[in-house]
Amino acid sequence: MPWRLISICLTLSFAFPLGALALDEPVDAVPSGETQADHEVIDAPVRGSAWVDSSHRFATDRTLALTRWVDGFFGDSEGDSEIADSRLRLKVTTDWDERRGVETRLSIGGKINLPRLEDRVDLVFRGDDPDELVEGDQDDPSQSQVGLQVRIDQSDTGKHRTDFTVGLSSAGPKPGVKYLYQTMWTPKTSLRVSQRAQYDFDDGAFGATKLDLDYALSERSLIRTQNRVLYGEDSEGTKWSSNTGVVRQWAVANGFERAAYLYAGVKGLSEPDDYIENYQVGLRLRAQGIREFLFFELEPTFNRRAEGPSSPRLSAWAVEARIEFLLFD
Repeated sequence: MPWRLISICLTLSFAFPLGALALDEPVDAVPSGETQADHEVIDAPVRGSAWVDSSHRFATDRTLALTRWVDGFFGDSEGDSEIADSRLRLKVTTDWDERRGVETRLSIGGKINLPRLEDRVDLVFRGDDPDELVEGDQDDPSQSQVGLQVRIDQSDTGKHRTDFTVGLSSAGPKPGVKYLYQTMWTPKTSLRVSQRAQYDFDDGAFGATKLDLDYALSERSLIRTQNRVLYGEDSEGTKWSSNTGVVRQWAVANGFERAAYLYAGVKGLSEPDDYIENYQVGLRLRAQGIREFLFFELEPTFNRRAEGPSSPRLSAWAVEARIEFLLFD
């Protein structure tokens, strides 16, 4: 089963050339009765100002559209929870690790809008995002796989949003609040910061801070930097991670989209012993195929891990193969 899944992803993947987009700009005609020189002198300040405004708006819109496309195509959990419509992702993942063996898992992530509640209440599925877990609690049944998200406030510009959240688990409800701020820092740079605080009646309070930066290189590629800090009242230390990579959208073939994400990352713990848990270099190859709701993904990584502050750092290759079904999009 693991090798069959990996071979399927390899077979249906990535033998398509890169493409580029071309933009044609219209040329303004000179009104009758005026010379070209008169027209340029009279309209030069206006044209200059309009050109600057138009270029700024175009670059901003293009960067924002590319950021949203990357979030939607790669299945970013934060991006899925912010869209207006329902979206669910059903994933079958086989993870082969040189030192940890083979694991196959099924997960579901995304959200469903609850009807007749003015689009303010969503049923949210966490999926298998490891950054949503408190260190050491991956197998704790109190960790919420599903919960409710209620939009409390959102600015007219969409830059600010506040949600009340309730995690549902066998250990009882886990109330919390999430704040999101997103903006265009520069015409080519988008910034997104989110802060989440949640309370567990058994394990106390914990919180997560995320900071993402995207810089557009072209119409089809961007540099993405992601930073995460996870801390809990009763957890052992603060878990943090940071990675930077380049996302490249490939030319659409037969109506199906493809993209690659080459990245390098590091993660560690701050207390009780401050140490780097892993250095990682990876490549995510993702393709839409057969049907528009079906995605295939292959992610090989090279890791330099240390199981503890005094443990030796060992090298390990790993490969994840995923098949994803996109529902309600």
